[in-house]
Amino acid sequence: MTSRNHFLEAFVESVTTNFGTKCISVIIAIVLWVVVLGSRNVEVTKDIPLEVITPTELVASNDIPDHVSFRLSGPKAFLRAILDRREDPIRVNLSGSKPGLVTYRFFSDNIRVPIGVKILGINPTAIVIKLEPIKHKEVPVKVEVQGAPPEGYRLTHIQVVPETVKIKGAESKVDATAELRTSPIDLSEVRQTTEKEAPFELGHYGVLIDGKLPKVKITIEALAANYRIKNIDIHVASSYKVRVDDKDVTVLIRADAAELKSLDRSQVFGNVDLTGKPKGTYNMPVKVTLPPNVSLVKVLPEKVTITLY
Repeated sequence: MTSRNHFLEAFVESVTTNFGTKCISVIIAIVLWVVVLGSRNVEVTKDIPLEVITPTELVASNDIPDHVSFRLSGPKAFLRAILDRREDPIRVNLSGSKPGLVTYRFFSDNIRVPIGVKILGINPTAIVIKLEPIKHKEVPVKVEVQGAPPEGYRLTHIQVVPETVKIKGAESKVDATAELRTSPIDLSEVRQTTEKEAPFELGHYGVLIDGKLPKVKITIEALAANYRIKNIDIHVASSYKVRVDDKDVTVLIRADAAELKSLDRSQVFGNVDLTGKPKGTYNMPVKVTLPPNVSLVKVLPEKVTITLY
């Protein structure tokens, strides 16, 4: 009895302590709840991401939406909280499925809503997933270009390395892909030989590239020079002392007015690689280094005499 009396006394004390404040808090909460529930309802749409889990050896071969939309109605305050809330994706677990068609339906319990919020509609209400075995294949790459090089330049060669690429995806998509075409490469601003990763828009094919992207090398040639630089420096790679017997090496270049205005002579020089060569005299071609968007037209002379001693 004593313990029971103590419990009752503690309960009464907890209720009566700050009784007025507690009553006011309860009344405010009730009023707020009634106001919210009694306010004019509005409609919103909430998108929840969709994630499909397939067996490792299978893949979906048809287009699947990346989200499910729920049309909701209720008090504005409640709906604002739902819209601001970050949702975990709806996971469609097909890890135990076999090749073929699978239908998956969505229901109201795929989204959490408070009392007072109604779910008016779901879009889509169901999805059909076509599962196919994953296939690998090697296909040729074709480079697509658009436009033409600027005036005074011409395209001389386009090369893709390697010429084929491995793809993977649903069996029907891979079988239907005879080649991969790159996204169009714009030549209108290309003034010098350029190498870049091949760009692809794979959504059209429905496949993925299995491995590294191939490289595209675009060889551009300047048709005529509009500037010359005399007596460029020659850098020789060698472990011996070096004497360059041809002092006057001139390069003919082509660049637009803005590039010529900002051209720094120190950025233009010749390179000769004699690494590993013994002492002696050599007549070697000069490889010229230039700043971006400056094209080499000619080197005079093309070869220089260098003595290692």
